[in-house]
Amino acid sequence: MKSSSSLLTAAFVVLGPVMLLGQVREHFDMVSYLSPRGWKKETNNAVVSYVITNSKTGEWCRISVFRSMGSSGDLTADFDHEWNELVAKTHDGIAKPTPEVVPQGGWTVQSGAGNFTWQNRQSIILLNVISGFGRVASITVSMNGREFKTQAEEFLDSIEMQKPEGYADPMIAEPPLPTGLNDSGITKSTTHFDDGWTAVVQNDHIVLTKENTRYYSYYGIPGYNSGGEKETTQYHWNRLVEPRYTITNLWLNPDVQSIGYFNYYAEGTGIDKRTGNNVFIGFRVIIESGVDFCTLAASPSKEEYLRHFPNLDALKIMRNANRFAVTKEDLLGDWSSSSSSALQYYNVYTGQSAGMQFSQGGQEFYFRSNGEYNANISGAMGTMGGPQVVFDNKYKGNFSVTDWEITMTGYGGITQVFTAYFEALQGGRVLHIAKKDAPGVHYPLIKVK
Repeated sequence: MKSSSSLLTAAFVVLGPVMLLGQVREHFDMVSYLSPRGWKKETNNAVVSYVITNSKTGEWCRISVFRSMGSSGDLTADFDHEWNELVAKTHDGIAKPTPEVVPQGGWTVQSGAGNFTWQNRQSIILLNVISGFGRVASITVSMNGREFKTQAEEFLDSIEMQKPEGYADPMIAEPPLPTGLNDSGITKSTTHFDDGWTAVVQNDHIVLTKENTRYYSYYGIPGYNSGGEKETTQYHWNRLVEPRYTITNLWLNPDVQSIGYFNYYAEGTGIDKRTGNNVFIGFRVIIESGVDFCTLAASPSKEEYLRHFPNLDALKIMRNANRFAVTKEDLLGDWSSSSSSALQYYNVYTGQSAGMQFSQGGQEFYFRSNGEYNANISGAMGTMGGPQVVFDNKYKGNFSVTDWEITMTGYGGITQVFTAYFEALQGGRVLHIAKKDAPGVHYPLIKVK
C-alpha cells in the first residue's frame, strides 16, 4: 500500500513476508512481524513500540502496534475512530487524510498520512487501520526524515495478521442460510436445482447459492420515482447492498453490454459484513410495469462472478429460479386468477382499423382436505362486433400432489396432469399450474381463502 506522502511510502502485506537475516518474528495480539534490529523496544498491555534515534543527525523513527479492538462493521467509522484516538489527540491541528483502501485476504487495510512539526522539524505520521473478522488493529509509523524509511517499510512488509482465536475460516465454514425466515406459506422453502444452485425463501427476497457465489432476488416494490437511471440504481444500491457489505469501490452504470436503452446496473467491490470475505458485486434493477425488481450477485472475485453471470441478462434470467415445490397442505383452499388482452388490427393499405381481437377469462380452483377439488374455467374471446366464443367449464373430482405436479381426475372427462410450483412473494405466494401436455395453458393463481 502506498502513502501519498513524499516523506514516507509504506507497503502493507499480510501474506508471504520477506525474511530478513538475523531478525526475529514476534507477535503482539493479532499482529505478527519481524522486529527491527537495533531498535529500542517499549511495551505495555495496550501497545508495543520500536524506537530509534540518530543522536548526530537528530533523525528518529517510532513504530507502534496497538492492541486490536472490536470493529464497528463500517470501514469509515473504524478509520475515523483510530485517527482521532491515535493521531489527532497527540498532534493538534493535523488534517485527517482520505485513506487508501486495499482488501487483502479477508482483511481491509486503510492507510493515511499527515504532516506535523516536532522540535522545529517537519515530521510525518502514517496510520494503517486493519479491519476484518470483527476486529480492528492499528499500526502507526512516525519519523522526521528519510534515514529510517527503508527499515520502516521492511517492518510493514513483514506483517502477518492472525484471525481471532476460534474464528472459523469463512471460505470453508460459510454461515448457513437462515431457515424459517419467511411468511410466504411455502413449506418446502428450499429448492436444489440440477445445475448446482440452491434457492431459499426469505421474507423480502429469495437467495440462491452455488460454490462461493450468492444471488439475491428481491420481491418487487413500487417504482422509485427519481427521474434518472443513476439515481434509481443508487437508491436501491444504498437500500439493499450497503447493509450487507462494506463497499470499497462502486461503479454506477459501467461500460458493459447494453440491454435496451437503460441498464440500471452497478458493480462494486467490498467486504461481506458477515464473514469478512472480499467480494465482487453485480447489481441490477429490473423495471416492469412500474415495479422495481432488484437483483444482487456477489462472488469472491470478478472472474468467478463473470463465470456465473457473463452478461446483464443473466441477472434477470436467474429470477426464474423463484420456484418451490408444492405440498397438499399448502395447496388446500380457494385459488383464482383472471386475465384479459386486446389486439387492435389495422389495414396495411388504408391504415384504417380492421377490428379488435380480445380475450378475457377467469380461473377458480378449490382444493379440499378430503382430496376433492372443483374448478371453474370461464371466459370469452373473439372480435369486437364480430364472432365471439363464450365458455364456462366446470370440473370436479379427486386430486393428488407430488412436489412438482398436481393430478386431477374428471377434468373434462380425463385425468389431467398439471405441472406445478410456488413463486414466493412478499407475505405470500403464487401457485403456477400448467397442463403437462399443453404447457401454453398456464394459470397463475392467488389464494383468496
